[in-house]
Amino acid sequence: MSADSMHFRGVHCRSCGKPVRVPALVMKNESAAHAQSSEDKMQYHLVSQVFVLRCHSCRKESVYSVSQIVDCAFLPTPNAGRAKEAAA
Repeated sequence: MSADSMHFRGVHCRSCGKPVRVPALVMKNESAAHAQSSEDKMQYHLVSQVFVLRCHSCRKESVYSVSQIVDCAFLPTPNAGRAKEAAA
């Protein structure tokens, strides 16, 4: 597994606390929000600051803010290797 796949941008699930990967579209909005705040121009861009995301672990959906996006580390579950072996 490469070093790039070991870390990702995500949020922590409000229900179970596990990290959930943020889609590329939301990451694009996060970048646009940071660029907008750093500009000195008097132009305003409407960029959504919230998004809805479903946790893959507990299957619950919640609303998150762009400011809640953090760097997360990929932690493989102990059962992930067994599931791959059972499928083969």
